[in-house]
Parts: sequence; C-alpha cells; structure tokens
Amino acid sequence: MVYLIDNIDISNLLKARSKFEDFRLNLDTEQNKAGAIQAFEYCYELAWKTMKRLLEVQGKNAYTPREVFRESAAAGLISDPAVWFDCIKIRNLTVHTYDVKNVEQVIATFDDFSSMLHDFFRNLERLK
Repeated sequence: MVYLIDNIDISNLLKARSKFEDFRLNLDTEQNKAGAIQAFEYCYELAWKTMKRLLEVQGKNAYTPREVFRESAAAGLISDPAVWFDCIKIRNLTVHTYDVKNVEQVIATFDDFSSMLHDFFRNLERLK
C-alpha cells in the first residue's frame, strides 16, 4: 500500500517504524538488539529524508540533518529539534555497535525515539 503525504510516499518509513517497534519491544536477545539498532538506523534516515522532502515541497531548502530538524520544527513537523539533534549523535554511535557500551547507550534512547516518531507521525496526519 502506498501512503502519500503531499505526494511523498512514506510507506517505507511506516514499515521501518513498525519493524523498529517490534524489535524495541523485544530486546531479549542479541539478535533482536542488533535488529532494533538496524531498524533505528532505517527509521532515522527515512525520517529526516522525509522531512527534507516535505520541506522542499514547501519551498524550503535544508541539506544536513541538523538544518532539516531546525526547519522541520519551524514548519511544525516536529516539536523540538534539540531531541532530534541528539539522534544525530546516537546514529553516529551505531557505527560502533561492536562495543557493548555503545549498544546499551543506543538502546537506552529507543523509548524517546519512539515518542519522537509518534510526534512526527501525529504532525504528518495534520498534512493529509
């Protein structure tokens, strides 16, 4: 099923979010933790790129995730860019998940990230 907001297909973002939530709620094995981290990476990348496309439709140009989050907050797509800025750091940590300390640090942010995604999707609903 194709799900469009302002003619932008967000189907892959919805699928990634669903997978992320499945893994986030079942972190009982190392395999599920690895799956959750990968699902987080997909969600993060798809979320900021979706925001970027939505901003472009509104005639706004933002190129980096930080610029996109700042402009997205100004456009009402997200509530607080600062928490999304923190995701940039967490996303960069996922490259080093061979270190158990980093794995636990990344996983510790999943509940907050889930809330942020929920907020983003709630704001997207207003655009329909």
